[in-house]
Amino acid sequence: MFSVRIRLMLWYAAVLAVSLLAFALLTYYAAANIFYQRQDEALRSTAETVASAYMQELEEEQSIPKANEVVLAEMVFPNRFVEVTDAGGSVVAWSTNLSGQVLTIPADALAQARRQTIGFVVVNNLRVAVVPLSTNKELGYAAVAEPLSVIEVGLQRLRRYFLTGVPLILLLASAGGYFLARKSLLPIASMNQQTQAITARNLSARLDVMNERDELGGLARTINDLLARLERSFKEQQRFVADASHELRTPLAVLRGETEVALSQSRSADEYQASLALIKDEAERLSHIVEDLFILARQPLDRPTIAQRTVRLDSVVAECGRAAQVLAARKSINLTMDAQAQPAISGDDELLQRMILNLLDNAVKYTPAGGEVSVELSQRNGHARLTVRDNGIGIPPQDQPHVFDRFYRVDKARSRAMGGAGLGLSIAQSIAEAHGGMITVESNGHHGSVFTVQLPIDGRPTGV
Repeated sequence: MFSVRIRLMLWYAAVLAVSLLAFALLTYYAAANIFYQRQDEALRSTAETVASAYMQELEEEQSIPKANEVVLAEMVFPNRFVEVTDAGGSVVAWSTNLSGQVLTIPADALAQARRQTIGFVVVNNLRVAVVPLSTNKELGYAAVAEPLSVIEVGLQRLRRYFLTGVPLILLLASAGGYFLARKSLLPIASMNQQTQAITARNLSARLDVMNERDELGGLARTINDLLARLERSFKEQQRFVADASHELRTPLAVLRGETEVALSQSRSADEYQASLALIKDEAERLSHIVEDLFILARQPLDRPTIAQRTVRLDSVVAECGRAAQVLAARKSINLTMDAQAQPAISGDDELLQRMILNLLDNAVKYTPAGGEVSVELSQRNGHARLTVRDNGIGIPPQDQPHVFDRFYRVDKARSRAMGGAGLGLSIAQSIAEAHGGMITVESNGHHGSVFTVQLPIDGRPTGV
């Protein structure tokens, strides 16, 4: 297959060839028409001149033979032949260059000359113009002829010019088209080379934008935006794999170490029981992390992938509140519920329950003993609004934009001690977005946090 520049040049040459051919044909036929019109006008003028001179001599000499002799002797034109006929069309005089080869004028040409004062006919490859000698007397006719080859010579010269010029113009234009195509596609070739040099190791590289205002500049910007998104996704994937490996490494190390210690020597039943209890706790933590990773692996959650059932949010919130009371009671935290509103949405009740439990678990986990956690469910502007408020340790302003990132923890050492893996809020945000909603956070430093979830009712989009 030809390259793009060759195909562009060929298309350009084909279009130009058709255009030049059409232009040449139109010009040729227009020129031929003009040439023939000018020949007819010239023949008519000459014929009228002969008729006028003939009548003048006839009036002066009062002799038809004398008029014939004088006029035909004086009316000598290069490449033109003159003859005079009587009213019946019989030739009575002719110019010397006819050499006795008189022209027989057809009767219909004579009749046309009587009706329209001029008649044209082709006789023996001669274009003949016929005019009456007198408009008020039927004395005869003056006829002037010229070879058609005079016009043919000019048309032949014009054809030669076209046959020589059109291919030359087409050749020059094709060379220019190839040059322009090569120059126009040079940025694409450059982008191709730069793109081939970009790998997973240098996704930060970007294409050069030569002209931001043309289409190629727009293409380069689009590719750069794509590379930026790929770089962010790749870095996020790398960070996710690294964080997941790190989170899984700790409980696995504890399990392996505790098992090795337990098997290193004989121990009492209480010591074995203590080791098994520790192994159980780490296995449960490992199970929670794997379950969270499985949920995140399903992202992005989309409406067609979740169960579409009518869910009463007040019932889901009440059920989650009863489960969270157990966690709150362990730390003497006062958990209050206000779910008087009864909004119903279309969604997956299990995922919604997981989202609410993650928010409540996060609030209880980072609220000190004796603190307070409140849950409020309301309905506003066609949206269900769930608010989880606590008076715990709060979130610093610089960390608030990242609390929904995977494996992000404000205080990593303290979060690990509390059993967190930094996945709960990320999962909660994913579930909210899967239901067409949104989740936001507000915190005043060390004075607690407020998480607000907005979910559309009847499929209406969530607005801020």
